[in-house]
Amino acid sequence: MNKPLVATIIGLILAIITGFLVYNKKDQGPKEQLVEEELDLPINIIPQSERPFITLSPDESGRSLDLYVSGAPTDGELEYELVYQTIEVQEGVFGRLDLENEKQPVIKSLLLGSKSAGGKVTYHEGVSGGTVTVTYGTTRLKESFSYLKFDPTDPTLLSTDGRFVVTLPKTALKADTRVLTMKTFGYAKAGLPEAVKVLAGPYSAAYSVEPKSVTSVEIKLPAGEHTNPAIYGWDGKTWTKIVSKVGTDSLTTTAPGSSTAFVAIGE
Repeated sequence: MNKPLVATIIGLILAIITGFLVYNKKDQGPKEQLVEEELDLPINIIPQSERPFITLSPDESGRSLDLYVSGAPTDGELEYELVYQTIEVQEGVFGRLDLENEKQPVIKSLLLGSKSAGGKVTYHEGVSGGTVTVTYGTTRLKESFSYLKFDPTDPTLLSTDGRFVVTLPKTALKADTRVLTMKTFGYAKAGLPEAVKVLAGPYSAAYSVEPKSVTSVEIKLPAGEHTNPAIYGWDGKTWTKIVSKVGTDSLTTTAPGSSTAFVAIGE
């Protein structure tokens, strides 16, 4: 076979291949994006009365937090994201609740640490607080929390916004007992007046071990006039009105250690 003929055949083959590739590329069009983009939802938009009642509390060891969820929708999923600060870095716990098949209230244990494939647990030290975010449907809610160690020499505990103050007797807890304070997501309705007007809170103070005595509670109110303001305490099942003292834009009371959340309401 002479050289010109060979060159012609090779040229034809290359032209056919090139044409096929160009045509195929045009025919395919842009590929579909398979990566699911996270929805950029507004935070804490729905009224407080329509939000589920969600709190965090430490277990007896102080190494895990119990996520309590009640009053959420009964279909779809609820995604939760716990982000917390350790001595050196931020860590996180992520998960989902199947709202359709899990009976509420749901309590989910969230480990403040990591677990290897072999089952070895490494606890994160120096956890001081963080945030918890929940998303269901098109609703996203977020609150912050403080994770404190009880100090008998300074037995006053505050929420992250400083508007909820709990003071314990020095002997109420052992030193370094874990206490978590936060503003809760929403509130349960049991025990509250039908036409409730929330002035502040609800706030929770949850202990790894229940205090041995009553606690002193102060809730700071928005500035202005308030009609018959009062504090209600939550015992895990219902709200109960507690005798309160009205101060200058604040309410104070004493409550048993079994009360884990408090809300200031008015008329």
